[in-house]
Amino acid sequence: MSEVVPDKFFGRYQLEKSENFDEFLSSKGVNWFVRQMIKLAGLTKVIGQNQEVGKYNMENLTSKKNTNYQGWELGKSFEAPGLDGNQHQITFDFKENELSEHHIRLNEPETSAETYFYTIDDNSQLVMRMENNGIVCRRWFKRVEPKEQK
Repeated sequence: MSEVVPDKFFGRYQLEKSENFDEFLSSKGVNWFVRQMIKLAGLTKVIGQNQEVGKYNMENLTSKKNTNYQGWELGKSFEAPGLDGNQHQITFDFKENELSEHHIRLNEPETSAETYFYTIDDNSQLVMRMENNGIVCRRWFKRVEPKEQK
């Protein structure tokens, strides 16, 4: 596979705003109370190159739970826990200037497929797009400087 993730995707991004997020969660059957808890949880995404050439890392940091996917390769599936606590089969890919993150929950593989699409907009923000039952959700993440270690 000749595609690589461009450097412009690498960085630390903090959730700034969402569009249709509540509607998206509702369309997936998430109840009102849980939706409110999810919306209140802050989210930071960290995307970077791994020490091994051709491998990458992505972290999802929230006030409730973190995920840390280290050393993945484009187009190659791996298993790891998702933010929901379930074990997922995850595949990242990069096509046409868009990074995709495909998840299948292993406890319900027939009904749980979900793909997140990431682009970088003109303001150097990471834009995440998700879709379910015709509802398109977008979430914008502002690039932030990493916190210095003391």
